Amino acid sequence: MSTLKLGSLLIRTLAKPVANSIKIQAKQHPTFKAFCIGVAQKSHRLEMTLKMNFLGYKKEVIRPLNDARAIESGANFLSESFVFGVAASIIIAENWRSHVKDKNRINYVDEALENLEARNMELNETLDDTFKSQQRMIERLQHLEDENIHLRNMLDEILSVSMGLKRHTQYEQPAVMNLPGITKD
Repeated sequence: MSTLKLGSLLIRTLAKPVANSIKIQAKQHPTFKAFCIGVAQKSHRLEMTLKMNFLGYKKEVIRPLNDARAIESGANFLSESFVFGVAASIIIAENWRSHVKDKNRINYVDEALENLEARNMELNETLDDTFKSQQRMIERLQHLEDENIHLRNMLDEILSVSMGLKRHTQYEQPAVMNLPGITKD
């Protein structure tokens, strides 16, 4: 980030000598000189027309600039336009880079959010499975406790009868299952 800002400052700094060379070239080359004169005359006409229309100057015929002044004005206009163009390009490039960075960050956040949502669903499913497994274990434990109580009661009855503490009472006999292939004699 800071290197990009230093680079843009360097480009702007280098643009100023280029702008100065545009001014020098305007005075030396005849085709560039003619171009600068044309730009300066059009700029001068536009400026004077705007002054007359909006600032209330007296309407009069717009006289063209002399060549020396037109060359100087055109060269200044072109050099300032060059510096402005460089600065505008840097601002646009920085804006584009910032936009791309934000877009990448948004994509990263969206992807991270999707990953978290998927992980959340996975953990919810695991939690549901664990809850169901716990319910089955609780039911199994309750069944084992019931069987344990039943066996303890039977053992107490047997011990009480065998030690003579209690008379033998009829208790319910468990049902006998017939196994296939085995006959009762």
